Amino acid sequence: MPGIVRALFVKPEKGATLIPLASVDATPTGFGGDYHSRRMARRQILLISGNVLKELAVDPGAIDENVVVDDLDVMSLTEGQQLRLGDALVAVTTPCEPCDHTNRIRHGLKEALKGRRGMFVRVVAPGAVRVGDPVVLVDQESPAEHSPG
Repeated sequence: MPGIVRALFVKPEKGATLIPLASVDATPTGFGGDYHSRRMARRQILLISGNVLKELAVDPGAIDENVVVDDLDVMSLTEGQQLRLGDALVAVTTPCEPCDHTNRIRHGLKEALKGRRGMFVRVVAPGAVRVGDPVVLVDQESPAEHSPG
């Protein structure tokens, strides 16, 4: 079963508050209008599982994530896996380590987020991403590997 995009956010500049959006364009550099967008960066877009936020009683957007995904364990993804994120195609790059900023939200949150902070992805093919869009793991095997032999 695919995951679902519950919330989308961009940070227009360093130190700014995240802006919630109903839709955003995933460009070759990351989310359009996001401070962290950079071509070829491994940390273009941060995904977090909605159940982690719920379990820790943290509001979406509070810990600077770009995408909250329901019904998918983001931390089970591995580097190189590709996801269809709305109309965009993204590749998983690296886990996000919790930073000291999280303890400013609530004491002990940094420790509570270890191993659950989310996964970074980079854009492989641009496209629109909307709240409510599916998040689907893409089978990367070539068609020849599926043919009977």
